[in-house]
Order: sequence, then C-alpha cells, then structure tokens
Amino acid sequence: MSRTAGQFPAIVLLVIMTSLAWLSQSRAAPTPAATAMPMQMSTAAPAPMTTEQRDRALALTPDSGLASPVTGTDWSIFNHRGAGFFVLLWGLTAFIAGLQWPRKTWFNYVPPMTLFGLAEFLILRNDPKVWPGGPIGFWVSFQDPSVVDHRIFVLLVIALGVVELLRAADRLPKLLQIYALPALALFGAVFLFFHKHGGLAAQQMMQNASMARTPAMQQMNSAMGIMKHEHLWFSLCGFALAPAKLLADAGIINGRLGATLWTVFAIVLGIYMLGYTE
Repeated sequence: MSRTAGQFPAIVLLVIMTSLAWLSQSRAAPTPAATAMPMQMSTAAPAPMTTEQRDRALALTPDSGLASPVTGTDWSIFNHRGAGFFVLLWGLTAFIAGLQWPRKTWFNYVPPMTLFGLAEFLILRNDPKVWPGGPIGFWVSFQDPSVVDHRIFVLLVIALGVVELLRAADRLPKLLQIYALPALALFGAVFLFFHKHGGLAAQQMMQNASMARTPAMQQMNSAMGIMKHEHLWFSLCGFALAPAKLLADAGIINGRLGATLWTVFAIVLGIYMLGYTE
C-alpha cells in the first residue's frame, strides 16, 4: 500500500468529523436588542451605540432562546456531551493504536485527528453569543473571562493534537516525546479545576445583593454547584491520565500495557462526559 493510500482513511475520518461539527452548530442566539434599551418610554431618540458598546450589552444579557435564561442549560449540556463523544473516540482509537504496539500503521494518525475534530467542535459550539456563530465580535468577546477560558481549552486541545500527530510521524524530539503530552494533560486538569463557570451576565447577577434571595439566583447557584461537581471529576480523570502517560512515554511501563493504560482514563472521561448534566 502506498503512503498516500495508507493515509486516506485518516483523511476521510477528518472530513467526517468536520462535517459533524458543522452540522451540530445550532442557530446563534438572537440579538436581544430590546434589553439594551431603557424600559421606560422616552420621546428623545436614543444615542446610537458603537459596535463595542452593543457587543458589551449583549455579553451582559442572559442567553436568549435557551432553556435557562442565565446559563443556557440545553446548549451547555449538548456541548459537554458532544465534547465527551470526541474524547471517548480519542481514547478508543488511541487504545486500538496501543494494542498494535510496537508496530506503527496509518491508524496511529487517527487519535490526533479526533482531537482536531474536538477543537473544531469547541470553536463552533463553545459560546452561543460570540464569534464565529454569535453576534459578538472576536476581540470584544475576550472581555468575558469564561470565553477566555474556553479559548485556552481550544488551544490546549490543538496542542495535544499537534504533539500526538508529530509523535505518530516520529518527528518529535525525545524530550518532548516523554513530557509534552503529560504536561499538557496536567495543565488542562489544573486549569479545569479552577475554571470559572457562567459568563458576564451570571457574574453580574451574583454580585447584585438585591437578587441574592430570588428564585432565579437560587436556581443559578444550584446549577453552579452541579457544574463544579461535574468538572471536578473531569479534572480527576486528567490528573490520572497525566502520570499514566508519563510512565508509558518515559519507558517505565513498557509494551502494550504502557501504550494502553493511559487511554483507559480518556475513555472513562469520555463516557462520564456523555452523561453530563446541570
């Protein structure tokens, strides 16, 4: 089999994942123009808003058209479960590749391709109101800390994919072969552990003392508690995956056991994320 033919299945898989990510993109949240206007009637015409002012107002407005007016529960649950599908696929394909140790075939390129599919899915689905699917521009969206966190996660997933792709091609320096993926996995677990949930609208509501005892605030606090619990387990899977991968890449655990042990934690993480709830 020629080299081009051997890479063909991986290319086909990437195309399929790209199509699934695009098809899963929901309609962007409608622009809540009315929320940017005063509630009382005024005879004077309002001053025109700049693009940055409009985007700032949108960022401070709860998500429209979603199940929860603050957190967008349906949107968030679908995102986490969709990401879980890609994580599970990554773990399963890496497990199959590990079973082929020490042989290297075209299938070694499949696990990093699933990570690139996950990155594309997150870019399209992470935040309903911001670029590329929402009305809020790319640069203005960085005013929201949760959006910044999501972008860092995307970069992390891309870095993981690049590292594993270079490993499959035997083009990664020895030091990076040993420490790169464990370090990235550990960073992701720590960063996820301290991840702040909710956007600017949720933070504004939490800082408003007059809303502390309202049913909406109590419901939001309850949802935040569930999300923190779910993400804690995500982090624990990452904390287990990192040392298992380090033991394998450093040659402490050799053979198929070392090549497949770390993938068990990725599979467990993916399965757990498929049952994500808020």
